[in-house]
Amino acid sequence: MLRRSDQERNVLPTACVKSGTTTDHAVRMAAVASAHSAGWVVAIGQTATSLVFRAHRRPVFVTALPVSEASWRTWQSRLRLSVVVTMVGLAFAVVGIGRGVTGLVVVGLVLAGAGWLNRVRAWHNAWIGLEYRPDTGEIVVSRVHSVFDEQARTMFASGVIRDSRRR
Repeated sequence: MLRRSDQERNVLPTACVKSGTTTDHAVRMAAVASAHSAGWVVAIGQTATSLVFRAHRRPVFVTALPVSEASWRTWQSRLRLSVVVTMVGLAFAVVGIGRGVTGLVVVGLVLAGAGWLNRVRAWHNAWIGLEYRPDTGEIVVSRVHSVFDEQARTMFASGVIRDSRRR
C-alpha cells in the first residue's frame, strides 16, 4: 500500500514493483476509486478504465510506480502481441462480414478472442493491480514482488507515524 502524500512528495520505493530489483525508472498509472478496478483494467484496459471512471465522476489518482526496464519490456511485449492478434482477428471478422464469408468471420472472432485471453493472462501474470482509496489517501497495489511490498509497507508505516506526530 502506498500513500497519496508520499506520491505527491515523489517518495517511492526503490525496488521494481514486479521483479524486486533496484531501479530508478518509474511509470505513471491511474489508480481508480473502485474495489473492482482491477477487473475493469483486465476487461477494457488501463486507459479506458480511467476514462470510464472519470466520466462517472469517480476519483482517479495518477500514481508513480518503480518498474525496471526489463519488467516493463516484458509487459509491453506481451501486451503488443495480444493487441496485434486481437486486431488481426477483428480485421478478419470485418472483412468476412463485408464479403459474406462465414469462415473468415469465425476465424477472425476466434483470433480476437485468443488475443483478448492472452492479454488477460499476460496482465494477470506480468502486471499489477491498483485501487485508490480517496477517503484515506491510500493506493492499494496488488500482485507485487515481496521486496517492493516490504519497502512500501515500511514507507507507509513511517508516514503514519510522521503524520501522528504532527497532530
